[in-house]
Amino acid sequence: MPEPTPDNTLPLPLTSLIGREQDIAALCHLLSQEGGGVRLLTLIGAAGSGKTRLAIRVGASLAHAFPDGVRWVDLSLVIEARLISQAVANALPLPIKPQDEFTGALAQYLQPKRLLLIIDNCEHLIDGCAELAQRLLNSCPGLQILATSRESLKIPGETIWLTPLLAIPRRGSVPPFDELLGYPGIRLWVERATAAFPEFRLTPENAPAVVQVCQRLDGMPLAIELAAARVKVLSVEQIAARLDDRFRLLKADMRTVLPRNQTLRATVDWSYALLSASERTLLQCLSVFVGGCAVDVVEFLVADEPSFAQDGALDVLTRLVEKS
Repeated sequence: MPEPTPDNTLPLPLTSLIGREQDIAALCHLLSQEGGGVRLLTLIGAAGSGKTRLAIRVGASLAHAFPDGVRWVDLSLVIEARLISQAVANALPLPIKPQDEFTGALAQYLQPKRLLLIIDNCEHLIDGCAELAQRLLNSCPGLQILATSRESLKIPGETIWLTPLLAIPRRGSVPPFDELLGYPGIRLWVERATAAFPEFRLTPENAPAVVQVCQRLDGMPLAIELAAARVKVLSVEQIAARLDDRFRLLKADMRTVLPRNQTLRATVDWSYALLSASERTLLQCLSVFVGGCAVDVVEFLVADEPSFAQDGALDVLTRLVEKS
């Protein structure tokens, strides 16, 4: 008799996940009882770094470790903090009437459960997510939460995992052709380019241009995917030559992709919109430096800025680094 399949609501990816084997193993270990059973594990990283896909794979890998299943909550379309609890309730087989108090009902339902709750896209509702996560974790001993966000939730007991970019050849170097597919960033390019244009092949002739594109995009999965899609109309060499105007070049041709993931510019705009006024001011001031600068220089630079009256430059700089 086959074993029952644990209950889960994970989305089914339509493309493969490349180059995350070590991350998946490490994250599964942290969430397992052998690894200490971390109660709150937050995947942070830049927009387009692959946090969502990584969380899906980790959840699928751990499905049999949670008797009450793995539940997926996508907050990308939730715009008000008061609706977070309702979004979580919708992911559970939890009958709640509209007039009921969602958070209390969630805590009561989850209290006896051994369950992994994955909350995706927390960054634009970070305060509400932090408040809900702490309340549920305090009252539900068998609950573990895996969150994805541009920044951490900053509550007691949180473990943070910085989602790395994909490995690519060192800048200024082109490895031997037979070693290129050993780099996840190159493999991602080849797979996505072939999906967009089945006749595409990685050859010794176009390999230097492929390496150059992946290097200039820093191994960012979303940017590599957007660039690879252009092989339908441009050669790899032409794509590399146009990267100086990457905001115009890197656009998705997908009808169902969220607007903020349709273009590289929209992704950057989304990240910028999440900054506070003082963080935006500091980011603009820092743009005049090349290669970094000392903290005391930053403090001097913004000493007369009114937006820093409440929070000092060091505090704002710390928050900005945490969101980068």
